Amino acid sequence: MSPTVEICHCASCGTETRHVVVLVRKTSAFKNEQNGKFKEFISGVVKGWFLGAFVASMDEFSRHRICETCGEKVIEN
Repeated sequence: MSPTVEICHCASCGTETRHVVVLVRKTSAFKNEQNGKFKEFISGVVKGWFLGAFVASMDEFSRHRICETCGEKVIEN
């Protein structure tokens, strides 16, 4: 997925500037566990069943906004 550009307020610059927005996949909660892939699959099925497929998949990403002027990075979970 290609990054998108938004215009929003930058706390460092103090003005409205262009920001690049990138979605980054969060690390798995079951990363170092035995049967981690199976547990991650079951967790995804349950989340998808209760929340819906789109909401469950968006829960796996964090949103990073990077100011094009000063380079400040803001992570939104």
